[in-house]
Amino acid sequence: MHRHTLAVLILLAAALTFRLLFVASNVHDLVDRGPLYDDSFYAFGVARHIAAGQGSTFDLEHPTNGFQPLWVGTLVPLYWLADGDVPIRLALVLSSLLDVATGWLLYRLLRRRLEFAPAFLGVVLWAFAPAVVRQAVNGLETALALCCLALALHYYLGRFREVPGPRQAATLGGLLGFAVLARVDAVVFVVALAVDGWRRRAPWRPWARALGVLVLVVLPWCLVSLAVVGRLTPESGEATRFLSIAYAAHDIPALGPAGAGAVHAPLWAHNLGRSFLLLGTSPGLHVFTRSLERLLDLWGASEGLKLAAVVAFLAAAAVGTVLLLRPRGRSLRRDYGFLGVYGVLLVLAYSCVVFGHIFFSRYYYPIFFVSILLTCEVVDVLLQHLPPRCRRAAAVAVTATYLLLLPVMTWNRMRMGDYRFVNVVRWIENETPPAARFGIFNSGAIGYFSSRRVLNLDGKVNPEALAALHRGDLRTYVLAEHIDYVVDHGWILDRFLRPGEARGGVHFTRVADESVLGVPGWRAYRVTPLPATAAAQRVTPLPGTAAGQRGLP
Repeated sequence: MHRHTLAVLILLAAALTFRLLFVASNVHDLVDRGPLYDDSFYAFGVARHIAAGQGSTFDLEHPTNGFQPLWVGTLVPLYWLADGDVPIRLALVLSSLLDVATGWLLYRLLRRRLEFAPAFLGVVLWAFAPAVVRQAVNGLETALALCCLALALHYYLGRFREVPGPRQAATLGGLLGFAVLARVDAVVFVVALAVDGWRRRAPWRPWARALGVLVLVVLPWCLVSLAVVGRLTPESGEATRFLSIAYAAHDIPALGPAGAGAVHAPLWAHNLGRSFLLLGTSPGLHVFTRSLERLLDLWGASEGLKLAAVVAFLAAAAVGTVLLLRPRGRSLRRDYGFLGVYGVLLVLAYSCVVFGHIFFSRYYYPIFFVSILLTCEVVDVLLQHLPPRCRRAAAVAVTATYLLLLPVMTWNRMRMGDYRFVNVVRWIENETPPAARFGIFNSGAIGYFSSRRVLNLDGKVNPEALAALHRGDLRTYVLAEHIDYVVDHGWILDRFLRPGEARGGVHFTRVADESVLGVPGWRAYRVTPLPATAAAQRVTPLPGTAAGQRGLP
């Protein structure tokens, strides 16, 4: 085995060990402190019920397609093999392995153009950067989706683009099909590839064959999805867009009251700005942006000044990158130009269409991958400007610096979670009757661990709740579902249920707050149906909902 290959394999083994350190934590700690997301338990819950023969459902009552099918399909056998916390641990181990495999594909891509030193640095960035490791073990499809995408990219550059024969076309189509099943936004990557083929004036027949195979791979899931919920795309995407718009006034105070329930230029501008800042956490830049923030903290700078400083640094880095890589401009556009198109389309999609700014870090995981390709190109140019006798020393110094700093940054980042949803589960189990029914917006972990019936109210895995949110009559939905308690952030309950009002046939009585539930800002209300005369009152749609905008009663 070549010594370079051996060095990379040792590094990837260290990367796997580093990820497994977090996987080894207590499962409840993985929920409360991270890295698991609440949405992770939607996938775990649906997979558990499918494995038990109970159908594609999270709450055992409402069918759902609000998940990425390849990941849930991968989880189902884990629930056949084991129960309790074991399937979750197995899923995280699998994600870690897939993420490390992606690191190997990254190395192969880098070596197509670069010497060993910058390529090895790229693997170091992938192995230990906070933005990478955090999402590698988040319990969702993120690692699987990027591994599928990286495999398709590697095959496209190494085989299909050079020899687009029937076999290569079929293989590429299959890989892209699995990438779309792993995460539906891989469609944007397919568009970017098609743009590259058009720009290169490639023969259309291989592309038609590849796209045909892609459709054949994805079609069975589309038919299942239509049969289950009557739609092709995951309902979670529509719910995320709806909630992002509805939550805008709270999450982005600068938008003011007009931010609730409306799509307008300030919201787009805010999301684009946040996307730009998030790119500052890309593996190659994060050390610099974090160091800049720390220095400004020591100086006592305001948050506004720190934000302006980071933006200025990122702008300077972008300009410097363009100037440094200008001599390689033609070759970069030839090899990777379509990845720039992909990155731009992905940012625009999530900033201006889907929104979901809370989840940008995992949505932009492929961009972090692409950013390493660009970072290593910059490092290679800088090394070429040094005298030959200094290049190795400089490469070792840069690599060693990242090897020292990134694991520490990641270790600190992975312990910053503060979800505390397990506390709510304890309250539910200890303080409510066994037959009680709950309605919760952030219901993933609570619904997974609780023995009570928990209905999802934010619509991500409950199409009926999503329809009620669009109509603006969630109170009626709560009454119709015979929900006994509603629990969540107080401002969310105020936004959609207005628990302080006795109307619409239902009354809400507060029974617990954050001091009891253990989650800052959370409240619990007991739901009481009003007499028939009151129940006959019509529900006033909430501002910003579809019904409210149409003026419907």
